[in-house]
Amino acid sequence: MKNISKKELVKLYEEMSEDTLIKLGVYDEAKELYEEKQKIEKLKNERIEKAITLVKEAQELLNIYRLELKITPARGIQVIDKVKANIPNKTEIGNGINYGKKTQQIKYRIPILQTLEDLGGSGRVNEVLNFVYRKMKNILVPVDLGELPSSGEIRWRNTAMWERYQMIQKGLLKSDSPRGIWVISEKGKKYLKEKVIE
Repeated sequence: MKNISKKELVKLYEEMSEDTLIKLGVYDEAKELYEEKQKIEKLKNERIEKAITLVKEAQELLNIYRLELKITPARGIQVIDKVKANIPNKTEIGNGINYGKKTQQIKYRIPILQTLEDLGGSGRVNEVLNFVYRKMKNILVPVDLGELPSSGEIRWRNTAMWERYQMIQKGLLKSDSPRGIWVISEKGKKYLKEKVIE
C-alpha cells in the first residue's frame, strides 16, 4: 500500500487487526505512528494539567493581592490593581463607608491563632473563618459586616484574609501549608502563649 498518509495509517492501526495490517505490509509503520501519537497526547494532557494548576495558583495570588488580569489583542496581558481601580471618589466616601471605623486588621490575629489551636493546629479556610467570626462577633461593627464594592466579599472576611497573609510573612502561620488550609507555626504558638499571658 503506497501513498498512505500518517493520519490514515494511525486510523488503520486503530481499526484493523494486527494480522490484517501485517498482510498489508504496514503494521510496523502504523504501530510506530500510533505510539508516537499516544506519546504526544499524553504530553499534551500533562501540559494542560500543569497549566490548570498554574492558573489556579495565579488566581489565588491575584485574589490575595486584589489584582485582576486583562487580556487584549493590542496590549497582551495586563495586571490591574482592583483597589486602585476602584478607589471611591469624594461623593462615594461621603455617602458610604467611614473607612476609619472598621475593626483594625491586627485585632484578627489572636482569634485566628486561638481558632487554629482549638482545631488542633490547622483548619480549612471557611472553618477557620466561621470560628473567628464567633470569637469576634461582639467587637465587629456594621462596616465589617458590609460588602466590598469591588468584589462583593464580606469586609471582615477580607480583612481576616489579609491578616493571615501578614501572619505568614511574620512566620506565625506556615507558608507551605496545602492550598485552602491554614496552619499555625511553632512561632505562632509561642506568640499566642505570650499574648494570652499578657
